[in-house]
Amino acid sequence: MDEPADELGERGYERLRRAAETHRSDLVLRLGAEVGLRPAEMTALRPGDITEFEGHYLLSVHDGDGVAREAYLPESVEHDVRKYANAAGVADDEPLFSVSARRLQMLVREVAERAAESAPRLADVSSRDLRWRFAASLLDDGVPPDVVCALGGWDRLDRLAPLLDDPDREGIVAALGNADGGEVSARLRQVIAATSAVGEGLTDAATASEIATTVCDRLAATEGYRFAWLAERTGDGLTLGAATDVADAAVDRHLDDHAETLTATLDGREVHVREAADGPVAFVPIVREGATAGVVGVGPTEEVTDAERDLLSALGTQVGHALAAVERKRLLLADTVTELEFECGDARAFTVGLSRALDCDLELSGIVPVGGQSLLYYLVVDGASADAVLSYAADDDTVADARLIEDYGDGALLEAVVTAAPALKLVQSGGRVSDLTAANGTATIAVEMPGEVDIRPLVDAVVDAYPETSLTAKRQTERPAETDAGFRERLTDRLSDRQETVLRAAYHSGYFEWPRGTTAEELADSLDVSSPTLHNHLRKAQQKVLTAFFDDNPAEPRQPLDD
Repeated sequence: MDEPADELGERGYERLRRAAETHRSDLVLRLGAEVGLRPAEMTALRPGDITEFEGHYLLSVHDGDGVAREAYLPESVEHDVRKYANAAGVADDEPLFSVSARRLQMLVREVAERAAESAPRLADVSSRDLRWRFAASLLDDGVPPDVVCALGGWDRLDRLAPLLDDPDREGIVAALGNADGGEVSARLRQVIAATSAVGEGLTDAATASEIATTVCDRLAATEGYRFAWLAERTGDGLTLGAATDVADAAVDRHLDDHAETLTATLDGREVHVREAADGPVAFVPIVREGATAGVVGVGPTEEVTDAERDLLSALGTQVGHALAAVERKRLLLADTVTELEFECGDARAFTVGLSRALDCDLELSGIVPVGGQSLLYYLVVDGASADAVLSYAADDDTVADARLIEDYGDGALLEAVVTAAPALKLVQSGGRVSDLTAANGTATIAVEMPGEVDIRPLVDAVVDAYPETSLTAKRQTERPAETDAGFRERLTDRLSDRQETVLRAAYHSGYFEWPRGTTAEELADSLDVSSPTLHNHLRKAQQKVLTAFFDDNPAEPRQPLDD
């Protein structure tokens, strides 16, 4: 019987993984879509089946008669397998999943149903579709079909025929016609030119208001777009930042009449097109540091193709990067900052609940924002054992992951990924947490905000989310003109958001110490990036820091070395 070709696609697979609510669910998806395992093969998988060969990982895949084949195991998947096995207490000779193949199939179906709430086409995704995603990815990467067959356990090359079909006459004509300057290509060239123009304009924008105006003016001036507006996310709503060739009242109608579409755009981070009273409107999510920070609305004169959606989506991410950079520079270069101090006794905050439950003291040694949606805490714990701290963290719903860096006996240095906390709300609003301590069930949080930020809505948002929190101090201070501030200023325009995040996390986790307090693989896992990506960002960040230190300082005469 002919099997279906790959219909999941890269974006569909990403959405499917986002719908996985547990580590086990995500691991099952990865073993199917990235390793090519069938559910029955997953149930026979044991950690001891993994072997290392010349720096790569291979997996012995078992069937009823013994080892059926060897599969290639990507490094990140191998790490996830080890992590899951350690958390579940699975020994090397024990099955990784203590459930039936049928249960794993049902698990995939359950994830697909959740993903279908925002992407209906994913409703029928099965474990078989995951294997087709595996095969399609390898073929797209240029892996020979016979190797794909061997890795995935297909017995004949013709099993992959649906993925290797030759184009028909209509497909050939359409492809060559578009490539030869047809109507679709001309349209895409216009959009590419528009997004490039916006990108060039963003490099000169110094404020969020300038960014909004630049985006709207450049898009509205593009042939094929009637108007453009930009609205930033504020609290639970959207606030109009700029609009070109469209009245504010019309924008208000777009926001009011398409509330459901706006929610889908913000939550799903995908471009949606809807009909409005004044014609179609494309809603483009602004993605900033992994979170949606607003929406760009444009009025297309023609049908928006999938390729155009991708370009607009990339533009939304570009705008998000620009907004983040402006806010970070504003805080760094501000002549004055507003120092706020909060006291929090709400046990839902991880630091508060931990200090109260274990009667211990906590002090923040470092904090790194991750993707705009979580914080990487580096906490020094005094008065509680490492096992007790990790056990508490494992039961806390706001902690996505926790790892021991150093055990002090009656204390520990802990790394924790926190997805909800008063400090997270402060950082998301442009603040820099300068100090955080907790003792006797009360946390004290000190944060610096740019001097021009409206403090009252920020305080209200924190207190509304954590009612047992109060603002205990507020003062404005002049930022001292120090050499280290100038050094950081020189780096602001050089380090990308991701490079700074990786560098901070590496520093606070003890990566640069000897012996190292954390490995590159552990650091990559904490930041939710691949190991090669981590090394790439880290090397570039180190180069920029060293360049600023050695090349940007005035040359000083070298002193002779002592004999």
